[in-house]
Amino acid sequence: MTTTDGTTTGSSRVQYETIQSVTALKVTEPRLTQPILATDPAGTGIFQKCFNVILYYRARVEGETGWAFAGWIKESLGRAFTEQPLLCGRLRRGEGGGGGELEIVSNDSGARIIEAKIGLTLDEFLGSGRRADGEAELVHWKDIDMQNPQFCPLFYIQVTNFRCGGYSIGISCSLLLADPISTINHIKRWATIHNDLNLIPGDNAPNKPIFYLSNMKRTGSPSTSLAPSPCPKTVQTLVFKADTVNAKAGGSKLSEALALLCAEEAEKKLKHKMGSKFALLVKEESGNVKAESVEKSGAVQVKSEMAISGVTLESLGLSGVAFRRGNEPALVSHWVASADGFVMVAPCTDDDGVPGFHVFVTIPRE
Repeated sequence: MTTTDGTTTGSSRVQYETIQSVTALKVTEPRLTQPILATDPAGTGIFQKCFNVILYYRARVEGETGWAFAGWIKESLGRAFTEQPLLCGRLRRGEGGGGGELEIVSNDSGARIIEAKIGLTLDEFLGSGRRADGEAELVHWKDIDMQNPQFCPLFYIQVTNFRCGGYSIGISCSLLLADPISTINHIKRWATIHNDLNLIPGDNAPNKPIFYLSNMKRTGSPSTSLAPSPCPKTVQTLVFKADTVNAKAGGSKLSEALALLCAEEAEKKLKHKMGSKFALLVKEESGNVKAESVEKSGAVQVKSEMAISGVTLESLGLSGVAFRRGNEPALVSHWVASADGFVMVAPCTDDDGVPGFHVFVTIPRE
Protein backbone atom coordinates (compact mmCIF):
# COMPACT_ATOMS: atom_id res chain seq x y z
CA MET A 1 0.00 0.00 0.00
CA THR A 2 1.23 3.49 -0.88
CA THR A 3 0.50 6.50 1.33
CA THR A 4 -0.33 10.00 0.11
CA ASP A 5 3.31 11.05 0.28
CA GLY A 6 4.41 8.17 -1.94
CA THR A 7 5.92 6.04 0.81
CA THR A 8 5.22 2.34 0.66
CA THR A 9 3.58 1.30 3.94
CA GLY A 10 5.80 -1.04 5.88
CA SER A 11 8.83 -0.42 3.66
CA SER A 12 11.94 -0.33 5.82
CA ARG A 13 14.13 1.18 3.12
CA VAL A 14 14.93 4.87 3.10
CA GLN A 15 13.93 6.82 -0.02
CA TYR A 16 15.79 10.05 -0.82
CA GLU A 17 13.67 12.96 -1.99
CA THR A 18 15.95 15.95 -2.44
CA ILE A 19 19.38 17.37 -1.64
CA GLN A 20 20.24 21.02 -1.03
CA SER A 21 23.25 23.05 0.06
CA VAL A 22 23.47 25.56 2.90
CA THR A 23 26.33 27.92 3.67
CA ALA A 24 26.99 30.59 6.27
CA LEU A 25 24.66 33.58 5.86
CA LYS A 26 27.58 35.90 5.24
CA VAL A 27 31.04 35.54 3.80
CA THR A 28 33.86 35.40 6.32
CA GLU A 29 36.48 38.06 5.58
CA PRO A 30 39.26 37.26 5.59
CA ARG A 31 38.61 33.61 4.81
CA LEU A 32 39.59 31.13 7.48
CA THR A 33 41.88 28.25 6.60
CA GLN A 34 42.80 25.12 8.53
CA PRO A 35 45.88 23.21 7.31
CA ILE A 36 45.73 19.41 7.15
CA LEU A 37 49.20 17.97 7.74
CA ALA A 38 49.15 14.40 6.44
CA THR A 39 52.00 12.71 4.58
CA ASP A 40 49.86 9.63 3.87
CA PRO A 41 46.12 10.49 3.80
CA ALA A 42 45.22 7.11 2.31
CA GLY A 43 47.25 5.15 4.84
CA THR A 44 45.71 6.93 7.83
CA GLY A 45 42.19 6.75 6.38
CA ILE A 46 41.38 10.36 7.32
CA PHE A 47 39.05 10.81 4.33
CA GLN A 48 36.71 8.06 5.55
CA LYS A 49 36.35 8.95 9.24
CA CYS A 50 33.29 10.80 10.51
CA PHE A 51 31.12 11.25 13.60
CA ASN A 52 27.40 10.49 13.30
CA VAL A 53 24.52 11.68 15.47
CA ILE A 54 20.82 10.81 15.12
CA LEU A 55 18.11 12.69 17.02
CA TYR A 56 14.63 11.10 16.89
CA TYR A 57 11.58 13.36 17.37
CA ARG A 58 7.85 12.79 17.66
CA ALA A 59 5.45 15.29 16.08
CA ARG A 60 3.89 17.15 19.01
CA VAL A 61 1.90 19.86 17.24
CA GLU A 62 0.13 20.22 13.91
CA GLY A 63 2.56 21.19 11.17
CA GLU A 64 5.63 19.89 13.01
CA THR A 65 7.04 17.42 10.49
CA GLY A 66 10.44 16.58 9.14
CA TRP A 67 9.48 18.17 5.82
CA ALA A 68 8.76 21.49 7.56
CA PHE A 69 11.86 21.23 9.75
CA ALA A 70 14.11 20.69 6.73
CA GLY A 71 12.66 23.85 5.22
CA TRP A 72 13.16 25.95 8.34
CA ILE A 73 16.73 24.94 9.10
CA LYS A 74 18.33 26.66 6.13
CA GLU A 75 18.20 29.96 8.02
CA SER A 76 19.10 28.71 11.48
CA LEU A 77 21.89 26.48 10.20
CA GLY A 78 23.23 29.32 8.08
CA ARG A 79 23.39 31.49 11.19
CA ALA A 80 25.12 28.72 13.13
CA PHE A 81 27.67 28.34 10.35
CA THR A 82 28.34 32.08 10.50
CA GLU A 83 29.74 31.48 13.99
CA GLN A 84 31.86 28.52 12.80
CA PRO A 85 32.25 28.91 9.03
CA LEU A 86 34.85 26.15 8.66
CA LEU A 87 32.07 23.61 9.29
CA CYS A 88 30.60 24.41 5.88
CA GLY A 89 33.97 24.70 4.17
CA ARG A 90 35.78 22.37 1.81
CA LEU A 91 39.19 20.87 1.26
CA ARG A 92 41.56 22.38 -1.27
CA ARG A 93 45.21 22.24 -2.19
CA GLY A 94 47.28 25.11 -0.83
CA GLU A 95 50.17 26.81 -2.55
CA GLY A 96 51.57 24.58 -5.23
CA GLY A 97 48.27 23.49 -6.78
CA GLY A 98 47.72 19.75 -7.09
CA GLY A 99 50.91 19.00 -5.17
CA GLY A 100 50.29 21.46 -2.34
CA GLU A 101 49.32 20.65 1.22
CA LEU A 102 45.65 20.12 1.98
CA GLU A 103 43.71 22.76 3.87
CA ILE A 104 40.09 23.47 4.73
CA VAL A 105 38.80 26.85 3.58
CA SER A 106 35.64 28.42 5.02
CA ASN A 107 32.42 29.39 3.25
CA ASP A 108 32.96 27.41 0.11
CA SER A 109 31.28 24.08 -0.56
CA GLY A 110 28.54 24.36 2.05
CA ALA A 111 26.89 21.58 4.03
CA ARG A 112 24.37 19.25 2.37
CA ILE A 113 20.79 18.81 3.56
CA ILE A 114 19.10 15.59 2.42
CA GLU A 115 15.36 15.01 2.80
CA ALA A 116 14.22 11.40 2.94
CA LYS A 117 11.31 9.19 4.01
CA ILE A 118 10.73 5.68 5.28
CA GLY A 119 7.54 3.61 5.27
CA LEU A 120 7.61 2.79 8.99
CA THR A 121 6.32 4.64 12.01
CA LEU A 122 8.89 5.89 14.49
CA ASP A 123 7.83 3.27 17.04
CA GLU A 124 8.01 0.50 14.44
CA PHE A 125 11.56 1.48 13.55
CA LEU A 126 12.80 1.94 17.12
CA GLY A 127 11.16 -1.29 18.24
CA SER A 128 12.40 -3.40 15.36
CA GLY A 129 15.44 -5.63 15.25
CA ARG A 130 16.50 -3.74 12.12
CA ARG A 131 17.31 -0.55 14.03
CA ALA A 132 20.90 -1.62 14.81
CA ASP A 133 21.75 -1.87 11.10
CA GLY A 134 19.05 0.47 9.79
CA GLU A 135 20.37 3.53 11.60
CA ALA A 136 23.20 3.75 9.09
CA GLU A 137 20.57 4.76 6.49
CA LEU A 138 19.37 7.67 8.64
CA VAL A 139 22.67 9.52 8.26
CA HIS A 140 24.25 10.52 4.98
CA TRP A 141 27.98 10.39 4.47
CA LYS A 142 30.09 10.26 1.33
CA ASP A 143 33.75 9.35 1.71
CA ILE A 144 36.05 12.13 0.56
CA ASP A 145 37.50 11.43 -2.88
CA MET A 146 41.25 10.97 -2.41
CA GLN A 147 41.95 12.14 -5.98
CA ASN A 148 39.65 15.18 -5.97
CA PRO A 149 38.93 16.05 -2.31
CA GLN A 150 38.15 19.68 -3.16
CA PHE A 151 34.71 18.74 -4.51
CA CYS A 152 33.52 16.85 -1.42
CA PRO A 153 31.30 18.22 1.37
CA LEU A 154 32.48 17.60 4.92
CA PHE A 155 29.18 18.09 6.80
CA TYR A 156 25.80 16.46 6.07
CA ILE A 157 22.33 16.68 7.62
CA GLN A 158 19.68 14.11 6.70
CA VAL A 159 16.07 14.64 7.79
CA THR A 160 14.11 11.39 7.51
CA ASN A 161 10.30 11.41 7.76
CA PHE A 162 8.52 8.46 9.38
CA ARG A 163 5.01 7.42 8.40
CA CYS A 164 3.53 8.62 11.73
CA GLY A 165 4.74 12.21 11.29
CA GLY A 166 7.80 11.74 13.47
CA TYR A 167 11.22 12.37 12.03
CA SER A 168 14.93 11.95 12.66
CA ILE A 169 17.78 14.40 12.19
CA GLY A 170 20.99 12.65 11.19
CA ILE A 171 24.24 14.66 11.31
CA SER A 172 27.53 13.45 9.85
CA CYS A 173 30.69 15.50 10.36
CA SER A 174 34.17 14.74 9.06
CA LEU A 175 36.68 14.35 11.87
CA LEU A 176 38.92 16.69 9.88
CA LEU A 177 36.48 19.45 10.83
CA ALA A 178 35.80 18.72 14.47
CA ASP A 179 36.14 16.10 17.17
CA PRO A 180 32.91 14.45 18.44
CA ILE A 181 32.55 16.69 21.51
CA SER A 182 32.96 19.85 19.42
CA THR A 183 30.33 18.54 17.00
CA ILE A 184 27.90 17.91 19.88
CA ASN A 185 28.46 21.46 21.15
CA HIS A 186 27.78 22.82 17.67
CA ILE A 187 24.48 20.90 17.46
CA LYS A 188 23.42 22.31 20.84
CA ARG A 189 24.30 25.84 19.75
CA TRP A 190 22.41 25.35 16.47
CA ALA A 191 19.28 24.28 18.37
CA THR A 192 19.50 27.41 20.54
CA ILE A 193 19.77 29.64 17.46
CA HIS A 194 16.85 27.80 15.83
CA ASN A 195 14.59 28.35 18.84
CA ASP A 196 15.61 32.00 19.17
CA LEU A 197 14.44 32.64 15.59
CA ASN A 198 10.90 31.42 16.44
CA LEU A 199 10.65 29.45 13.21
CA ILE A 200 8.27 26.68 14.25
CA PRO A 201 4.50 27.07 13.67
CA GLY A 202 2.85 28.13 16.88
CA ASP A 203 5.67 30.55 17.71
CA ASN A 204 4.31 33.47 15.65
CA ALA A 205 5.96 32.11 12.51
CA PRO A 206 4.49 31.55 9.02
CA ASN A 207 2.73 28.19 8.63
CA LYS A 208 5.17 26.90 6.03
CA PRO A 209 8.84 27.61 5.28
CA ILE A 210 9.94 29.02 1.94
CA PHE A 211 12.02 25.91 1.20
CA TYR A 212 9.18 23.42 1.65
CA LEU A 213 9.51 20.27 -0.44
CA SER A 214 5.76 19.64 -0.65
CA ASN A 215 5.37 23.00 -2.41
CA MET A 216 8.17 22.37 -4.89
CA LYS A 217 7.97 18.68 -5.83
CA ARG A 218 5.27 17.36 -8.11
CA THR A 219 3.19 14.37 -7.09
CA GLY A 220 4.62 11.19 -8.57
CA SER A 221 8.10 12.64 -9.12
CA PRO A 222 10.80 9.97 -8.89
CA SER A 223 12.91 9.73 -5.76
CA THR A 224 16.39 11.24 -5.79
CA SER A 225 19.16 8.76 -6.51
CA LEU A 226 22.06 9.01 -4.04
CA ALA A 227 24.86 6.61 -3.26
CA PRO A 228 26.15 7.34 0.25
CA SER A 229 29.14 5.54 1.70
CA PRO A 230 28.36 2.91 4.35
CA CYS A 231 28.39 4.09 7.98
CA PRO A 232 28.10 0.79 9.87
CA LYS A 233 28.77 0.46 13.57
CA THR A 234 31.82 -1.75 13.14
CA VAL A 235 33.96 0.10 15.69
CA GLN A 236 33.47 1.27 19.28
CA THR A 237 34.81 4.47 20.82
CA LEU A 238 35.86 5.40 24.34
CA VAL A 239 36.57 9.00 25.36
CA PHE A 240 39.13 10.11 27.94
CA LYS A 241 39.93 13.46 29.55
CA ALA A 242 43.66 13.89 30.13
CA ASP A 243 45.30 16.23 32.63
CA THR A 244 48.80 16.91 31.32
CA VAL A 245 49.89 19.76 33.60
CA ASN A 246 52.82 17.73 34.93
CA ALA A 247 53.74 16.00 31.68
CA LYS A 248 57.32 16.52 30.56
CA ALA A 249 56.78 15.58 26.94
CA GLY A 250 55.39 18.20 24.60
CA GLY A 251 54.12 18.70 21.04
CA SER A 252 53.79 15.58 18.92
CA LYS A 253 55.51 13.45 21.58
CA LEU A 254 52.83 14.36 24.11
CA SER A 255 50.09 13.43 21.62
CA GLU A 256 51.74 10.06 20.97
CA ALA A 257 52.10 9.42 24.69
CA LEU A 258 48.46 10.29 25.31
CA ALA A 259 47.36 8.07 22.43
CA LEU A 260 49.34 5.12 23.74
CA LEU A 261 48.19 5.56 27.34
CA CYS A 262 44.49 5.87 26.44
CA ALA A 263 44.64 3.11 23.82
CA GLU A 264 45.97 0.68 26.39
CA GLU A 265 43.23 1.67 28.83
CA ALA A 266 40.56 1.26 26.13
CA GLU A 267 41.91 -2.16 25.18
CA LYS A 268 41.52 -3.30 28.77
CA LYS A 269 37.94 -2.01 29.04
CA LEU A 270 36.74 -3.22 25.63
CA LYS A 271 38.79 -6.44 25.60
CA HIS A 272 39.88 -5.80 22.01
CA LYS A 273 43.28 -4.84 20.60
CA MET A 274 44.26 -1.89 18.40
CA GLY A 275 47.10 -3.65 16.65
CA SER A 276 50.77 -2.74 16.67
CA LYS A 277 50.22 0.26 14.36
CA PHE A 278 47.36 2.75 14.31
CA ALA A 279 46.40 6.13 12.83
CA LEU A 280 46.70 9.20 15.08
CA LEU A 281 44.63 12.28 14.28
CA VAL A 282 45.66 15.37 16.28
CA LYS A 283 43.76 18.63 16.46
CA GLU A 284 46.35 21.20 17.48
CA GLU A 285 45.61 24.33 19.54
CA SER A 286 46.33 26.40 16.43
CA GLY A 287 43.47 24.62 14.64
CA ASN A 288 45.77 22.63 12.38
CA VAL A 289 45.02 18.94 11.95
CA LYS A 290 47.87 16.44 11.83
CA ALA A 291 47.49 12.82 10.76
CA GLU A 292 50.17 10.18 11.05
CA SER A 293 50.69 6.48 11.68
CA VAL A 294 52.07 5.48 15.07
CA GLU A 295 53.94 2.34 16.03
CA LYS A 296 53.12 1.23 19.56
CA SER A 297 56.68 0.18 20.18
CA GLY A 298 58.03 3.58 19.18
CA ALA A 299 55.62 5.84 21.09
CA VAL A 300 56.92 7.82 24.05
CA GLN A 301 55.60 6.69 27.43
CA VAL A 302 55.05 9.22 30.24
CA LYS A 303 52.35 7.37 32.14
CA SER A 304 53.34 8.48 35.62
CA GLU A 305 53.11 12.16 34.68
CA MET A 306 49.55 12.22 33.34
CA ALA A 307 46.12 11.50 34.80
CA ILE A 308 43.22 10.31 32.64
CA SER A 309 39.53 9.83 33.36
CA GLY A 310 36.65 8.48 31.32
CA VAL A 311 34.11 10.77 29.62
CA THR A 312 30.68 9.69 28.34
CA LEU A 313 29.22 11.51 25.36
CA GLU A 314 25.76 10.83 26.84
CA SER A 315 26.58 13.29 29.63
CA LEU A 316 27.01 16.21 27.23
CA GLY A 317 23.32 17.05 26.86
CA LEU A 318 22.27 15.72 23.46
CA SER A 319 19.18 14.13 25.03
CA GLY A 320 17.93 17.62 25.82
CA VAL A 321 18.43 19.15 22.35
CA ALA A 322 15.03 20.51 21.27
CA PHE A 323 14.56 22.35 17.98
CA ARG A 324 11.08 23.17 19.21
CA ARG A 325 10.99 24.11 22.88
CA GLY A 326 9.52 21.27 24.90
CA ASN A 327 9.99 18.60 22.23
CA GLU A 328 13.12 16.76 23.31
CA PRO A 329 14.40 13.71 21.42
CA ALA A 330 12.61 10.41 21.92
CA LEU A 331 16.02 8.80 21.50
CA VAL A 332 19.59 9.82 20.66
CA SER A 333 22.16 7.67 18.90
CA HIS A 334 25.76 8.43 17.99
CA TRP A 335 28.86 6.62 16.76
CA VAL A 336 32.18 7.10 15.02
CA ALA A 337 32.36 5.57 11.55
CA SER A 338 35.72 4.20 10.46
CA ALA A 339 37.05 1.17 8.65
CA ASP A 340 39.77 0.66 11.23
CA GLY A 341 40.94 1.58 14.72
CA PHE A 342 42.54 4.97 15.40
CA VAL A 343 43.07 7.61 18.09
CA MET A 344 42.09 11.29 17.96
CA VAL A 345 43.54 13.90 20.34
CA ALA A 346 41.97 17.36 20.72
CA PRO A 347 42.69 20.21 23.17
CA CYS A 348 40.06 21.21 25.72
CA THR A 349 39.62 23.38 28.80
CA ASP A 350 37.79 22.38 31.98
CA ASP A 351 35.31 24.50 33.94
CA ASP A 352 38.16 26.08 35.90
CA GLY A 353 40.04 27.08 32.77
CA VAL A 354 42.70 24.39 33.17
CA PRO A 355 43.88 23.13 29.75
CA GLY A 356 43.92 19.45 28.90
CA PHE A 357 43.03 17.05 26.12
CA HIS A 358 40.16 14.85 25.03
CA VAL A 359 41.35 11.55 23.62
CA PHE A 360 39.02 9.46 21.46
CA VAL A 361 40.07 5.83 21.09
CA THR A 362 38.26 3.87 18.39
CA ILE A 363 38.73 0.10 18.27
CA PRO A 364 37.19 -2.48 15.86
CA ARG A 365 34.48 -4.58 17.48
CA GLU A 366 36.02 -7.80 16.18
